[in-house]
Formats: sequence, structure tokens, C-alpha cells
Amino acid sequence: MKRIAIAICGLILACTATNLRASEKPDTDQPQYSRAQIKKMVREAHTSEQYAVLADYYATRQRMFKRKAAEEMQLWAARNAMVNPVYERWPRPVDSARNLHDYYESEANRAAFLQAKFSHLADEAAER
Repeated sequence: MKRIAIAICGLILACTATNLRASEKPDTDQPQYSRAQIKKMVREAHTSEQYAVLADYYATRQRMFKRKAAEEMQLWAARNAMVNPVYERWPRPVDSARNLHDYYESEANRAAFLQAKFSHLADEAAER
């Protein structure tokens, strides 16, 4: 009987947590377009407004990847403090955190480059 009561309580708590997460506002740093939509927008962009939308999209991606890189940097530092080479298996957790940090940094730099490119194209299109 206790097992059934505990299972029901767990189910209720899980449903409540799911409903709370669903009712939260979506994160503003999450891009709102799919990869296919962005490719189509890049192909069809020719006005200042279209280039500005693409620049905003890549600025949002840059902020998102910078935030993720900072989180991984903290995890990397924490894991680096606990290094014990005798007992570790390869790849070490500290290496995984470093690699993920490097990936997020490279994606943030790529997004910054594309944001600058589309901002420049928006400025040029506005001058015409």
C-alpha cells in the first residue's frame, strides 16, 4: 500500500513540475527559427529589414553560445580542481568540459562574424 501511495505522490509531483515548466515564458536567448528557415531567409534576403532580422538572429545565437561557454568554463574549472591522474579514465571529464567550452566559443565567434556580416549588408541596403 505504501508503495502505491509513494508512486502516486511521485507521479503527481512529476506532473506538477512538467506543468510549471510548460507555463514558464520561453527563454529570450533561444532562436525562433529552424535551420531550414534561416537558410531560406539567407537566400531570399535583399532588403535592409531582412538583413536586420538575420543580424538579430545571429546576435541572439552569439549571446546563447557565450552564456553556454561561460557555464562550461565554470564546470571546467571545477573539474580541473579535482584532477587525479591515477584514477581517471580517458577521456577525462575535464577534457570533455574543455572541448565543449571550445565548441561553444567557436560557435559564438561564428555567430558574431555572421551578425557583423548581415549588419553590414543591412546598412548597405539601407543606403541604396
